[in-house]
Amino acid sequence: MTDHSTIQTHTKTQDGDVSKKDLSSIDVVSDSSYVDKHGHLEEQYTPTQRFFRSIQRYVWDDPDKPKHEKKFLLKLDFFLLTYACLGYFCKNLDQQNISNAYVSGMKEALNMHGNELTYLSNVFTAGYVISQLPAVILVTKFRPSYVIPTLECLWAVFTFCSAAVKSVPQLYAMRFLIACCEGAFFPCVIYLIGSWYTKHERAKRTTLFYCTASLAHMFSGYLQAAAYDNLDGHLGHAGWQWLFIICGIISLPVGVMGYFFNPDFPENTRAFYLTKDEAAYARQRLILDGYTPLGSSSSKWDKKKIFRIVKTWQFWVLSFGYFFAEGHSVYQINVWPTGQSAVGAVTQIIAGMLSDSPLLGGKRWQSIAVLQGASFFGTLVLAIWNVPIGLKYFAMYISFCSAGVPGLFYSWFPDLMPHDHEMRGFLTAFSNMFSYVNQIWFQDAVWRTEEAPTFRPGFIAAASFSVALILTACLIRVLEKKDSKRDHRSKEIQGTNRVEDGVIPEIQADPVHVA
Repeated sequence: MTDHSTIQTHTKTQDGDVSKKDLSSIDVVSDSSYVDKHGHLEEQYTPTQRFFRSIQRYVWDDPDKPKHEKKFLLKLDFFLLTYACLGYFCKNLDQQNISNAYVSGMKEALNMHGNELTYLSNVFTAGYVISQLPAVILVTKFRPSYVIPTLECLWAVFTFCSAAVKSVPQLYAMRFLIACCEGAFFPCVIYLIGSWYTKHERAKRTTLFYCTASLAHMFSGYLQAAAYDNLDGHLGHAGWQWLFIICGIISLPVGVMGYFFNPDFPENTRAFYLTKDEAAYARQRLILDGYTPLGSSSSKWDKKKIFRIVKTWQFWVLSFGYFFAEGHSVYQINVWPTGQSAVGAVTQIIAGMLSDSPLLGGKRWQSIAVLQGASFFGTLVLAIWNVPIGLKYFAMYISFCSAGVPGLFYSWFPDLMPHDHEMRGFLTAFSNMFSYVNQIWFQDAVWRTEEAPTFRPGFIAAASFSVALILTACLIRVLEKKDSKRDHRSKEIQGTNRVEDGVIPEIQADPVHVA
């Protein structure tokens, strides 16, 4: 039989007290070794069945999870992950469409000249950056199922309005408003994913979410061609206007979907597809995994809390680390065609699967180091440039191993800040802001068009970033172990590390008040 342990806790939420009686029937499977725990079960399966079950452990989740946990995860994947991926696809599709519209007639229609396309990009960046921190704070006060879908519906409306602009200043206004709405989506959804899934489930789902950006990048070019060839002049609208209209048509239903598919946080969920027992189980297993519930950290949002976050090593190291991960990938957008984007999508998914698998057991730093090591080799070869053509093509593809790193990096965040729920959201937003702003000067400084086709300064910088990220990942691991030892000693002193008679020490979370 599978080793189950009944865990009891007492967590107070907006919906009322979750009593020990409510949770007494909920089994939580410990995260001990897959092989040690389930090896005796394998004898009942044929060699072929054992082979496919082993594959399943590496590709998705452990097949020996309890049925109620499998059902719970299936629901969460179908609703939360599907909505997250579709929303991120729409967001990235919209970010691509302005450049596509520019070369499809918008430049002539609006009499754009000089650096106005660059100014559009700067206006978008300003709106995108300033909205992120307020957004993650907002979703801890109001339900994410209200905030995120509303913003997504608004950006769809503003995208429709972009098709009707008559001047460049009007387009500036629309791009700024769209950016304010879209900027909130990414950090809030990453925050949600990290708040529902455990250490062995999170990376594969985060990287799957990430890879939809690559799919949007590939799809946008085909959408541009189809809109221009088939709809140009239809119903009195030019091809570039239809591009905005189609993007709005795609985004609006996904925004509406969010009102129903977004489950909020485990501490305040009212998702129609989760039973009360499943909602309690979601909170229960995260506590067992060592994560503090929403609303139970040492202080609320105020100046003291923000200053306390700024003084932590996580604030500085994670922000620079994510910049190394994302800044290095700028050349992928500027240099590589659709085929390599497809390779990047596959790399992201495989990286997440392996990180969660029994091979690495939910550890992130080894995966990041291996991927960046491969990318370092590729970018170093491309920086040299004068190499055999076969090696050059190999280097171009292996360099895209770095595509899997940003998703792994964010998958690591909850494990680095298990005792402060709100801090996870804050640093998710801030690190993305920090990376986004710094990529502006970085791209202009090292990926200059006059350096084409070799882009030597860019590839040298990318190789340097690979080394910097490997060292950063090792540093984070050292600091993580140091924090873990300190927390363990603190628990021993307080006597809270003992689990007696299968009961976890009671955790009293503050009520989570949401509108």
